[in-house]
Amino acid sequence: MRSPHGTVSTTTTISCLLFIAVLPVSIEAVQSTFNYVPIGQNPTLYTPGFEPIMHLDQMTFNDTVFSDRAFLVEFYADWCGHCRAFAPYFRQFANMVRDWYPVVTVAVINCADSFNQAACRENGVTYFPMMKYFARTATTATQGKLFETPHSAEQIRDALLRTVSNEYMFNRYPDWPNLGHIAVDSRTTYGQLWDGVPQKANYMAILFEEYDGVGAQFVMDLISRSHILGARRALSNSPLVQMLNIRNFPTVALFRRDHQQALYMQRYTNQTVKDIDDAITNDMEQGGRRAPILTTTLAPVTTTTNTPLIDCHSHPERCRDMYYVSETDMLKAMRMALLDEVTRVPGAIRGDNFTNLHEFMTLLSNHFPVLSFQNDIRRMRAKRTTSVILRNSERARLVFTHMREFLEGRKSIGSVSSDEYRRQFESVERVYASPFPVNSTWQHCKGSSPMYRGYTCGLWTTFHALTVHTYIDTIKDDYVNPMKPLSTIQGWVKSYFGCEHCRNHFMHMTTTLFPLNERRVRHPHDMMTYLWRAHNIVNNRLHGDSTEDPQFTKMQFPAPFLCPTCHSGGQFSRRQIRNFLLRYYGSIKPHNRLADQRLAF
Repeated sequence: MRSPHGTVSTTTTISCLLFIAVLPVSIEAVQSTFNYVPIGQNPTLYTPGFEPIMHLDQMTFNDTVFSDRAFLVEFYADWCGHCRAFAPYFRQFANMVRDWYPVVTVAVINCADSFNQAACRENGVTYFPMMKYFARTATTATQGKLFETPHSAEQIRDALLRTVSNEYMFNRYPDWPNLGHIAVDSRTTYGQLWDGVPQKANYMAILFEEYDGVGAQFVMDLISRSHILGARRALSNSPLVQMLNIRNFPTVALFRRDHQQALYMQRYTNQTVKDIDDAITNDMEQGGRRAPILTTTLAPVTTTTNTPLIDCHSHPERCRDMYYVSETDMLKAMRMALLDEVTRVPGAIRGDNFTNLHEFMTLLSNHFPVLSFQNDIRRMRAKRTTSVILRNSERARLVFTHMREFLEGRKSIGSVSSDEYRRQFESVERVYASPFPVNSTWQHCKGSSPMYRGYTCGLWTTFHALTVHTYIDTIKDDYVNPMKPLSTIQGWVKSYFGCEHCRNHFMHMTTTLFPLNERRVRHPHDMMTYLWRAHNIVNNRLHGDSTEDPQFTKMQFPAPFLCPTCHSGGQFSRRQIRNFLLRYYGSIKPHNRLADQRLAF
């Protein structure tokens, strides 16, 4: 607050100093658990407390990961299509290795949530999904080892097993299960075979294998039974093989501490662990001892209640109402694109990344929609177009203009640090009364469940609106370059879009499959129709994919219920498509500030 003479009010200054004085100096260390619900506003791709996956956030990351345990962490973004497609495989993998928890913990962190931004930047997350393994001895983010993200639970498990085994062979942690092979010679006694098996464990299972195969996995899978059972490995050339007359591999033999004869000996199969449990239970019952609890039970799986789906063939008028362009969606998407995406990686923004950011900011400052054009049917059926000012977008465009000028001031050196860029953006948006409704829910881009749509929908909507409003703004310009807005959008995607898989597909489409060139984009209206065709190519590729929202299927847009005249003989009418794009992306539903106030209340 300023005084009438333009100086800062003394009362305000004292109040601010008092506020700063009472801020906590440090935050108490917090460690996550499997039941921990992460702090943040974004939805998660995994369910806290119902899966063997630990959720991390900015508050818990360091104190949890850099503790006395190894971690495999997936860094994801809830809006990322490839992350959503990867989630079922990661979930299956986590269930496969749930018994490995005393050695290595499977965890996730949602980097799309602004609350977690610092942790994700420190870990150098440049794409989604990204996996990193942190050894038990790790103390900093830079010590994490990158992992591949294949769509195979078995491949992830095998890669983790190799990494854990290598760490054990190097460090030989005494409280980890012994992953080495038993060394036996003519002087080895039966009691010495039990070296390394916990004293409280009265049973030992040995897996005999011809080569370094499933033995390490067998030992890891039995960690949860260490209170009753020790697990070891032995090679096929061990003297024990002849003593036990083993001829097939891999084979598992079960022993009791006070009994040298094998209680169980069979070829290793997927049922072996259950068979061992049964053998131990039967042996203890025959000896008059209380049968142990050997197996763990899976936590219940929650079922979410989604909004009932609307059949668009039966109720086209209801589906028509769900499709519109939302100012809220575009503003939310642009703040994520210009702040979260651009500053994801610490360091300098330079080279092509700097150029692409400057050009995209220029496009936004010149053509981001600030007017909504609406057709009203008045008396005598005369069509009259009215326009509505989009107040938040007006202020957002001032932010874009200021940031464009800021970047132009750095063109001589061709770079800017991401920290300086972030501070400048956050300062400017405050000056213009925070036009980006970050706390609002998605409107048209809200999915039938939280794992669908959102940011990517808002991004596509903004791209289309930019081409349409660039066409409207330059319709009287004889020298407009229709390629420019499209190449600018392509440049931003290439430099900053966080979903690596999606980005690669987009670049392949616009350079090889459906190249963005002057042959396809010759006239001003081609900037609209090129992006429309490109988006339909993406829709065709993703139709039927697990990331497809069942309510908003990846149809060829627009569907007949949106534009009946656009379809003619099974083909799209180009003229009608152009008219539809102008109507659809020209008429924008304004942001509802009153709804935001009610939500805050």
